[in-house]
Amino acid sequence: MAITDRMLTGAIANNPANYNGDGEWRYSIPHQDLYYSKAAEPDSKDQEPFFPLPSLNPDGTGRMEHAFQSFVRRRWPPSRQRDLERFAERKGWNLAMELKYGGGALEDKEAEEWQYVVNRELQRLAAQVRQKIAQLDVG
Repeated sequence: MAITDRMLTGAIANNPANYNGDGEWRYSIPHQDLYYSKAAEPDSKDQEPFFPLPSLNPDGTGRMEHAFQSFVRRRWPPSRQRDLERFAERKGWNLAMELKYGGGALEDKEAEEWQYVVNRELQRLAAQVRQKIAQLDVG
């Protein structure tokens, strides 16, 4: 089955990128397929050539939280920045960047702006993987 953009971006978005912990999404070169594996429950494809997929937010890095904080500083007025900082002090940045209806701090328009940034990053990472796969096909 061909790997769709939706499959690829979903794997990248949900990739903990921690094989020794929660696991990681990988691309099996001989099978030309995505699979999930972790040290506690290794997949048989781990014995064959593969490469790990990039991750939107690897476990423990706080990558998206840092990106969100930077985004807020560049885009929104100081009063809104302070509101979000207070929210994050109480509930954490991971929740601050979520829509208020889900317990987060963002209004609809703010969530839409942030989601645009997240989707562009997912597209960039997926394009990197597509390029790597294409190079494998040529090589």
